[in-house]
Amino acid sequence: MRGGWGLRWREAALWVVLAVPLVAEAWDGLIAGLVLLTAAVLLFRRFPVWTLCALVTAAAIPALVLAPTVTNPPWVWPFLAAGVFGFRAGRWVPEPVLVPLAAVVLAGLPVSVLADGSVRGGFGVLFGVYDWFLLVLIVLVVVLGPWLAGRYLRSRAALVAAGQERAALLERARIAREMHDSLGHEWGLIALRAAALEVAPDLAERHQVAAGEIRAGVAAATERLQEIIGVLGPRDERTGVGELVERAAAAGMDVTWSPAEPSPEAVERAVCRIVQEGLTNAAKHAPGAPVSVRVERSYNSTTVTVANGPATRSSVATSGGAGLAGLTEQATLLGGTLTAEPHEGGFALVAELPHDARPATVSAPARRSLIRVARKPLLIGTSVAVLAMALYAVVGANNSLDPEVFDQIQLGAPRADVEAVLPPFQILGDSERMLSDPPKGADCRYHWSAVQTDDRLFFRLCFAENRLVLKETVPRSAISAEVTG
Repeated sequence: MRGGWGLRWREAALWVVLAVPLVAEAWDGLIAGLVLLTAAVLLFRRFPVWTLCALVTAAAIPALVLAPTVTNPPWVWPFLAAGVFGFRAGRWVPEPVLVPLAAVVLAGLPVSVLADGSVRGGFGVLFGVYDWFLLVLIVLVVVLGPWLAGRYLRSRAALVAAGQERAALLERARIAREMHDSLGHEWGLIALRAAALEVAPDLAERHQVAAGEIRAGVAAATERLQEIIGVLGPRDERTGVGELVERAAAAGMDVTWSPAEPSPEAVERAVCRIVQEGLTNAAKHAPGAPVSVRVERSYNSTTVTVANGPATRSSVATSGGAGLAGLTEQATLLGGTLTAEPHEGGFALVAELPHDARPATVSAPARRSLIRVARKPLLIGTSVAVLAMALYAVVGANNSLDPEVFDQIQLGAPRADVEAVLPPFQILGDSERMLSDPPKGADCRYHWSAVQTDDRLFFRLCFAENRLVLKETVPRSAISAEVTG
């Protein structure tokens, strides 16, 4: 429960941190943004990948449809939220996110082309493609950049946890060997001497009985030592939870279990040990009792519960708690917790194991893993950047109109005659947002002036009913933001 409350507090804090810039930006869709943020915070634990995709979609649609990225800086908050959840996805989620994100971004291409094509005609196709290129680059930097950072931290933490577990297992194996070689040998000699005294003909009967008791006690202690060595020493790592449950059921135990998706390797091994210990304890101390095994996996932790009801048969087993102590140590090494306490007349063993341990040092394997993962996004980003620059260069070299040609164009001229002397491409930007509204129903074209001055930056020509109805020269002072293209 404490972990649940801690998680809720973290989610509430995240909501507040992201709500502040949302309100400060005075986003037109404030209510929609708050609803989206609340849903993302609440649903991320169960649907992390789809939550991230939804946030990227919420950032992409306004950028492509409402305020094209070419000339208008997109709303910052949707991309900020997508970046934050991108980092969380990389940090906590083992599922791949590149394919779903690629699908979302690719779906934005026809949306961008249709949105711009419906306004700008044939040139809108190029405009939409270029706008989409810019969106891809923004997503790569703002979303996949934090995702890669989170992925690196998760890989590094997993390697550190595996190293810690390996060191702990080696130390436990060393202790087991020393106990076997020293205590086992000495106790074996004690048992041998006690057995000799037990059958010595010149020893009083009461002394022989005492020697027999010593021998039996040493035998019991030796058996217990073997159990402890079994706890400390290495186990068969290939046995899964399902196989453990099946073995217990085959032996006559009334056991049910709820499986979950596999956890990271180090955590999965710990889960198997905990289930094995829980089933062993139930068989020893609560024979005949029903046992339930439940494994629950969230995006950043796994919880395993082994609970049994009251015993239906008497038990004479005793336990020194060494097995539980070893499991507690294992859970602690993984950064988790383990509790063993009475539950509804029986007993419950509950462990919560995070999927990462706090990293202590930077690991070269983690860096290599990050490079492998980042290779495809970097390749895609480079390709998109090259294509965007090529498109920019081609359009930019063929969208300037000579002022003398502009002066010779007459109002009322047929559209076909005017377009015959115009450059093949227009300004690769959203110039109309900076000017007064054109005549109603008019279709306008925008071209840079081949010779730019403060009084002549670019031209606007508008057509209605296939006739030129407006031609104007736009001065530099008429725009309030830089126009690219």
